[in-house]
Amino acid sequence: MTNQQGKANRNVPLIWNQSMDRVLINAFVHQQNIGNRVNGSFTSKALENVVKEVSEKFPGVKLDKEKVKDRIKYIKRGFAACYDLFKNLSGFNWKEDLSMWQAEPDVWDDLIKKHPQAAAWRNKPIPNYHNLCILYGADRATLEEAETAREMRDRIRSEQEESRTNTIEEIDHMVLNDEVRLEGYDTPPNVEGRKGAKRKLTLAEEVTAVKKSFQTAADAIAKAAADMVKIQAAADTVKSQEKSPVSKSEIWKLLEELDLNMVELHKAYIFLIKNPEMLDGILSCPSSDLSERKDLLFEMMK
Repeated sequence: MTNQQGKANRNVPLIWNQSMDRVLINAFVHQQNIGNRVNGSFTSKALENVVKEVSEKFPGVKLDKEKVKDRIKYIKRGFAACYDLFKNLSGFNWKEDLSMWQAEPDVWDDLIKKHPQAAAWRNKPIPNYHNLCILYGADRATLEEAETAREMRDRIRSEQEESRTNTIEEIDHMVLNDEVRLEGYDTPPNVEGRKGAKRKLTLAEEVTAVKKSFQTAADAIAKAAADMVKIQAAADTVKSQEKSPVSKSEIWKLLEELDLNMVELHKAYIFLIKNPEMLDGILSCPSSDLSERKDLLFEMMK
C-alpha cells in the first residue's frame, strides 16, 4: 500500500450506529464515575480507556482519541438542544421504554407554536437520554446560572450608565431653556460690581457647576456598580468552589443502596451533584433505615 493510499484510509469518515453510540456514552459515564473527569473535562487517561472499551466491543472499528472526542461533541450538541427545550416544561412525561417525551396532542401543539424545532422530537426517540443527563445535565444548569449572573451584571451596568447620561442631558436642556434655576451646587463665588452689588452667575457658569456636581454623583454610582460586580464575582467564585463531601462514584453507590429504579437513580444523582447541601443532609441522616433515607431524598427532590 502506498503512502497516499494509507493516508486516504485514515481520512475515511467513521460511520457510527446506535449500538456504538450507546457503548461510547456508557464508557464515558463509567470514566466519570471512577473520577477521570476533572472540572468538567475528561482526562487523557479517560479518553484512552474509552477508545479501548469501544474498540473491544467493536474490534473491526479503527478508533482513536480524536474520533471519540468528535463523536461525543456531536452527541452533546443534539442532547443540549433537547435538554434545554424540555427541562422546565409541564405536561410532558419521559417514557423510558420508548426513549421519548410524551404529552397530550394539544400540549405538543402549543409547544411547537412557540418552538417550531420541537416538532423534531414529537415522534423521535432520544437514545441514551438519561446517561447524557448524567454526563452533561449538571453542565447545562451551571452554564445557565453563569449566563444569568453575567447578564444581570451587564444589565445593571448598562442601566446605571444610561441613567447617568440621561440625567445630565435633561438638566442641561432645562437650564439652557431657563426652565429651572439651580443653586448650591458648588457654584463659583459671585463677583462684586462697582457698588458692592453681586452679579448673577452667567448661564455658562451655572451649566458648568451643574455638570460638575452631577459628574461627582455619577462617579459615585459607577464605583458602587463596580463594587457590586466584584461582590457578585466573589459569590460566583465561592459557589463554583463548593465541593461535594464525597466523590461522584460514592454518590452513585449510595443511591444504588436505596434500591431506586434507573429513572429515579439518574434524577437523584443529578440532583445531589447540583445540590451539595442536600447531599450533606442525606449523609447526615441519623436513621439507618434505607427506606426512610429514600423517603427523605424524594422529599428533598420535590
